Amino acid sequence: MSGLLGRLALALAATAFALGLGEAYLRVAAPEWAPQHAERVFWSHDPLLGWAHRPGESGVLRHPDFAVAVTISARGLRDRDYPLERVPGRRRMLVLGDSFAWGFGVEQREILSERIEARHPQWEIINAGVSGYGTDQQLLWLRERGLAFRPDWVLLLLHPNDVDDNAAARRYGYPKPHFVPGPDGLELAGVPVPPLGWRERARRFLKQRSYLWNRVQHLRLVNDAAAAVPPDPAPASFAVTAALLEALHELVAANGARLAVASTPGEPWLRRALADTLAPLGVPYLSLDDAFRGQPRDAVKFAHDPHWNAAGHALAADAVEAFLQTQGILAGAALASPQQESP
Repeated sequence: MSGLLGRLALALAATAFALGLGEAYLRVAAPEWAPQHAERVFWSHDPLLGWAHRPGESGVLRHPDFAVAVTISARGLRDRDYPLERVPGRRRMLVLGDSFAWGFGVEQREILSERIEARHPQWEIINAGVSGYGTDQQLLWLRERGLAFRPDWVLLLLHPNDVDDNAAARRYGYPKPHFVPGPDGLELAGVPVPPLGWRERARRFLKQRSYLWNRVQHLRLVNDAAAAVPPDPAPASFAVTAALLEALHELVAANGARLAVASTPGEPWLRRALADTLAPLGVPYLSLDDAFRGQPRDAVKFAHDPHWNAAGHALAADAVEAFLQTQGILAGAALASPQQESP
């Protein structure tokens, strides 16, 4: 028995040494294999939302393509500290979204919301994006926390993967809240969201730090994607997203504000489905497909990551700003904000 245990211990030690040696080699020879989810070090468990920013957190988000400073405000946003109290004469917009709104890979001043705000000093444009959030989490955050900012407008930056996020009880290895159809409309499920167990914490540790683990997971996802059956146009799962958008519109309107939606480039069916959902609600909608069409990938995205680089954010900011001006939202001081309009 002692001999068997000794051989087992030796085998485990040899395996650990080989894995450690491989990890050390990859960190030098394959920087593109670096973990792709480093922004999650700014998260903490949230029983309502699944995860949320740690208020007051700051650090550097590192990646083979960039190293950018990240500062989380006292209210848990990647933006400066805006008081809840409104400044007389200034309008206010909340920007909801996932990592594209959050600004993955770019400095805070380069995020599209910051770029637009810098050109319109009569507006406070508050970045409420959180990496990984779906429309369900954005709706909950707005209802429970975001409305305290008393916005005039809420701009939702929707990414195509939000449709999958909204139909899932777990995303990116984390449990999350989600809505399911019920007899009286959408019903909230999965709340309170449980914290991660020890196995999940171990996987998160490896995901955030191990080049080797990241590469293995990447190859698995690539194989799964290749084997997956392409979705039919307007898959049934979009019904949840459509209902969430309607609920978001109703919530915003009930609090004296207006909703606008912009979507990052995606499949034609999604643009049609979003337009068909939002038009009857009177919600202004912009597809960013036209703005990015014809742009070389390496001109607007990082070499080893699909997020927008600084040039991509600049392009998106120009398109969103023009859209908001066309809608009369950013057209000038003579136009009243929804909270200033007469009934």
